[in-house]
Amino acid sequence: MVQFYETFLASLAELYPHKPDLVNALVDTLRLEKESVYRRLRKHVSFSAEEMLKIASAWGISLDNIVSSNPNKIRPFQLKLVEFADPKEEDYNILELHNKNLKLVAQSPGGQLLEVLNSLPYRAHLNSEILTRFFTMKWLYKYDFPDRARPLSEVHISERMRKINEEHTRWSFSIPEVYSVSDNRMINNLVDEIIYYHSIGMVTDEEITLLKKELLSLLDYVEAAAERGQFPSGQKFNLYQSHTWIDSEFILVKSQQLNLSLVRLFERNMLGSTDSVVFEKLMNKAMSVRRSSVLLSGSNDLQRIELFSHLKKLINEF
Repeated sequence: MVQFYETFLASLAELYPHKPDLVNALVDTLRLEKESVYRRLRKHVSFSAEEMLKIASAWGISLDNIVSSNPNKIRPFQLKLVEFADPKEEDYNILELHNKNLKLVAQSPGGQLLEVLNSLPYRAHLNSEILTRFFTMKWLYKYDFPDRARPLSEVHISERMRKINEEHTRWSFSIPEVYSVSDNRMINNLVDEIIYYHSIGMVTDEEITLLKKELLSLLDYVEAAAERGQFPSGQKFNLYQSHTWIDSEFILVKSQQLNLSLVRLFERNMLGSTDSVVFEKLMNKAMSVRRSSVLLSGSNDLQRIELFSHLKKLINEF
C-alpha cells in the first residue's frame, strides 16, 4: 500500500512539476483549502480513497498502472491531447501550463533546452502566422475526422492562442542554452508536404507565396543565429545537422527545479514525463545523435553557408 501511495503522489508531481501549480490544481479539483492540500502533500494527512479516485478521474491518471505488479518497469508519461483547431478552455490551460514550465527554465541559471527533431520546431514557427495555420491545417487533415478537414484559408488562430504562441516563443528563446539537432531532410519534407496540399486544393498559389516568404525569413534568422552561436538576446545557440535519419522526435528541458522530457506525438502533441530514468535514456539518445551530427554554430562556416544556400534555393524554386 505504501508503494502504491508513493507512486500516486509521484504521478501528481509528474502532471504538475511546479508545486504551486499542483497545489492550485488540487484546490480546484477537491474544493479544499490550500493548507489542507499542503498537509496531504507533506504526508501529514493522506488523501482519502474517494479523493484519489476523484483526482484520477479528473486528471486522467491510470490507477491500474499504479498498482501494477512490477512498478519499477513502468515509467510515468502524460499525454495531453490539445485541440489546436477549435481549442476549448482545457486546451488553453494545458498550453499555458507548459509555458509556465518554459518560463521556469528560462529564468533558471544554467537552464537548457535540447531538441532532436525531423520536422520544424514549434518555437521556430509559432510567430509566423501562415506557417502556424499550415501546421494546424495539416494536423486536422491527418489526425481528426475526415469531415473536419478544411483548407488553409479556413484555418484561423484565436487571439488567446496567438498570445499563448507568443509566450511560448518568448520563453523558449529566453532559455540560457539551446541545443538543436535536426534531420538533414527537414526542409525537404516540409516542401514536399506543401506541394502535396497544394495539389489537392487545400493551399492556393497565393498562400504558397506567403509560406515561402515566411520560410525564407525563418531561415535567415536561424542562419544568423548559427553564425553568431547565439540568439539576438544573447542566449547560446548550438545548431547541429544530423548525418543519420532521426527516427523519433523529442525535447529535453533542464533546470535546477525541473527536468522535463517531451516526446512528440501526432506532430503537435507531446508525451510528457519528469521521470529521471526517462530523462536519462533520452539524454543518452540525444548524445548519440549529436555525435553523428555536424556542429554548424560558430564553426564550419563553409558547410553552414552551403547548407542554407541549398535550403533557400529549394524553397525559392518549388
